[in-house]
Amino acid sequence: MNRRLSPNAQGVALMTGGSLAYVINDGLVREATELGLDVYQSLFLRGCLMVIVLAVWAHRAGHRLRDLRADAPAQLRVGADVVATACFFAGIVRLEFANAQTILMLVPFAVTLIASRRLGEHVSAQRYRLIALGFIGVVAVVRPTPGDFSPWALLVVVAALFLVLREFATRRVDSMIPPLVVALLTAIAITSMMGLLSVFTGWGEITGAAVAALVVACGFLIIGYLCAIEAVRVGDLSVSAPFRYTAVVGAVVVGYVMFDETPDPLTWLGCVLIVSAGVASARTDALAMNQASSHSS
Repeated sequence: MNRRLSPNAQGVALMTGGSLAYVINDGLVREATELGLDVYQSLFLRGCLMVIVLAVWAHRAGHRLRDLRADAPAQLRVGADVVATACFFAGIVRLEFANAQTILMLVPFAVTLIASRRLGEHVSAQRYRLIALGFIGVVAVVRPTPGDFSPWALLVVVAALFLVLREFATRRVDSMIPPLVVALLTAIAITSMMGLLSVFTGWGEITGAAVAALVVACGFLIIGYLCAIEAVRVGDLSVSAPFRYTAVVGAVVVGYVMFDETPDPLTWLGCVLIVSAGVASARTDALAMNQASSHSS
């Protein structure tokens, strides 16, 4: 019996693991800012460590940045990630942690829609209904009303749009280029930009606790990078993308444990809608695969 995971199953597993790793990283970076560091200072220090780790790893594996040659999609991916990072962390330190993370759930639904239109991936009417359900959940968390809406949420929305661009650029990166090389180039670019921004926003006092948080964040971000890059290179984007919803559960837990943020009823409703859409999407994919296998046999 062949127990090898299908490309779509691999994409789902990688997307889930990468999403949770990103959330933990985000929480630790925010923790460093609450310990006195500026947000861009935190990202710069974390990035310096990450560049060192990835550079040593890539060197030992025999990879070089020149492996990218003039790969335009890789450059586009890096640029989109830099903008998304700058916008997202400017918003996350000023918003409820779980709420900021939930806004990013715009990404999987947008990716699914675009994948069906631009990549020719089959998306059923039921999948579109689930996308709409998930978007309603996002709106429930964002709450675009005069009383509850924060303008900082717009930065997170901008970050989400650039993350969508990043996903499709990653899809077009030459498959011969190792994920480790793409991650290293991304780390170098983001670290450089965050260092430049930190010149204008200032530096706070560096403490042992803040540095420890950034060291652990670096480890989780490396996992997130590698999983996220590989996730969109295997299987269908319309299948793996909705599994970013797992980040919502992680964000609520991290927000509660690290920042004493208790979700209100409307936030819970939004999370339930998003998770329900994701679970239903997974069941739809499983049924479709079973039907396909039964027809082929």
